[in-house]
Amino acid sequence: MQDNTLTILLLTILFYLIGSVPTAYIILKLFHKKDITQEGTGNVGAMNSYDVSGSKKTGIFVFIIDFLKGFIPVLIVLVFLKFDFNIVLLPLVAIITGHNFSVWIKFKGGRGLATAAGILIIFNFWIIIIWFVLYFISSLFKKNVHICNSIATILLPFVLLLMNSQGFSSSQYPGISNGIFNIFCSLLCFLILLKHITPILSIIRK
Repeated sequence: MQDNTLTILLLTILFYLIGSVPTAYIILKLFHKKDITQEGTGNVGAMNSYDVSGSKKTGIFVFIIDFLKGFIPVLIVLVFLKFDFNIVLLPLVAIITGHNFSVWIKFKGGRGLATAAGILIIFNFWIIIIWFVLYFISSLFKKNVHICNSIATILLPFVLLLMNSQGFSSSQYPGISNGIFNIFCSLLCFLILLKHITPILSIIRK
């Protein structure tokens, strides 16, 4: 038990630091000489990278790197090292925490969608599809990316629970119960929603 506790602690710190690498901030500083935290929405992510730089290539590159920040750690600890999911649950949540609240840029960061997609795609590709379907349905009623992101993210855990009752397995990775995985997915959704509060409040005020 003590060995597992130490492993969880060390992985959590390591994964938080990996998630904290501010991809958009570094790329915009190096190639566009701009501080993304002070321009556009101030969000340190792919969408604001595109808006601030005016470059689709920059936006796509930031998205890919942020996606890989989630994808590669999961691939290593689950597929190659074959760690038990109970050991890596908190460390994987720490990746999103680091991305959204980076220690390197005064706890600013992105909104975690690309990095969360990188994490979840290994467990079940269909979760990403479900999120996009929810986003698309939301966009039919309100053409605002922040509101649609929030609605899709709020609904995702509930849709998974509903689909579980119909025999859908939340995680297709062996040995992970629907209950534990749904808690994990809900934690990721909560962290993503935290970063949507400010833009949604701005929309409401307008």
